[in-house]
Amino acid sequence: MLKQAGTFSAEQCDALFAAVLAHDDIDLGAQLPETISLDYTPDQLARCFAICKQLWQEGVDRAALVEMIATIARQHAQTAEEQLAFKYLRAKLKHLRFAFVVCDERHRYPRLFHWMTAIMGNLQDAFKNKQYAHVERIAIPVRFFLSRFVYALIGKEIDGFRPSTTESFRRYVHGQLDFIRLNLARDALTSKEFHEVRKVISRLVALYDNLKILYPSADHSAVSRYLGTINGLMGNAHDEMVARKFDKTHDYYADTFALPEEIRQRLTVLVEHCELQQRN
Repeated sequence: MLKQAGTFSAEQCDALFAAVLAHDDIDLGAQLPETISLDYTPDQLARCFAICKQLWQEGVDRAALVEMIATIARQHAQTAEEQLAFKYLRAKLKHLRFAFVVCDERHRYPRLFHWMTAIMGNLQDAFKNKQYAHVERIAIPVRFFLSRFVYALIGKEIDGFRPSTTESFRRYVHGQLDFIRLNLARDALTSKEFHEVRKVISRLVALYDNLKILYPSADHSAVSRYLGTINGLMGNAHDEMVARKFDKTHDYYADTFALPEEIRQRLTVLVEHCELQQRN
């Protein structure tokens, strides 16, 4: 896919990427602002998506990514520099995927792009946990998605973005908060269910990372810090679950556990805060 001239400055893109890399930084003192506005216009949502798309187009090199995957599968090793490069590439892919589902009127992942990003996450998990047989197996479909033809199809999916209306966006966010509320009402979750809740938070973090760069405000920064803290706490817990899945001391899909209180408390504050505003 041909790269287009960027709409956003290098400073804006650099600031966004710095925010993306800090999207799971933990600040236990983070607080929500008094109000959380969800009245964003289609133009604002389109700009949020467009800067993520520019970050992808200017920062993800398909050929370099293919070579990284080949090295991982063949050598079962990466230098510290290669690990960082792969982390950065995946961060940009994930951020674009989250921006698409939140800001597009259909509120669905582009199918091929979602599959590629998800399976690259599986590859990273297997490599991190030294499951090299899994690495070799998972690298095969990853290379398929990175082939020139399929990657071009993914580009067409991304180009098909249609900005959400304000009302559709508001319904989507409240639906996501309802999903969290339903899970908070349960006594225990599986690791898979826990991860589904975390993905809701990750998508909202991505949104507020965009908003605080394009529309700077104390409220946007505060929501970003609060959501990022939940994301970091949940990410640390999930990393442990994945490690125990690979060493076969934990069934990721069947074993259940009580939601850690430090996470439950912050999720409860988030949904109750937004519910109160919706009533008012």
